[in-house]
Amino acid sequence: MRRILFITLAVMIAFTASSRQPQRGYRGFVDWNNSLIERPGFLPADKNHYYYSGISTSHGYQINPMWFVGAGISVETNKKFGTLTYIIPVFLQGRADFKLGKFTPFVDARIGYSLTDGGGIYFSPSIGYRFNWGRKLGINVGVGATIKGNKHDLFGETISPEGYTIYVKTGSYRDHESYFSFRVGIDF
Repeated sequence: MRRILFITLAVMIAFTASSRQPQRGYRGFVDWNNSLIERPGFLPADKNHYYYSGISTSHGYQINPMWFVGAGISVETNKKFGTLTYIIPVFLQGRADFKLGKFTPFVDARIGYSLTDGGGIYFSPSIGYRFNWGRKLGINVGVGATIKGNKHDLFGETISPEGYTIYVKTGSYRDHESYFSFRVGIDF
């Protein structure tokens, strides 16, 4: 898999010796997202790796050749231990595309609200490289982090009149999870 990825990137670099900056006006993105988190298990030595994969799309306005602002939505899924879980955020996106000679890096930030796990903040900054692919099409490869807020319920136990243990919701608390993120996509 690494060899295929390396060959693909080498071919892309060879064909994109000179990359054009995005032009003013509408701009859209479709990305394949991948997020990885390591959560502790029941015992200190146990670690669970969760891998989420999905797509995102965002659309907005290219203010000038460097600055983009827009909004979007993402859906990522994970099936571990027979349960399907999701990350579904809606977000605002800001992006800066640089042109340093033939080198075309970008910096991207998404901030919004996660609709899953009780809701919470969603923040995903990334850095990457844009490959020119035709007149108005580009391929983007980026890495970054994702921080997603969660809400968890707290339960206490009580004894019923029949002598059974009953779990009763006593409250809730909020926390967050941090993921390593990798994205590959196109812009148009």
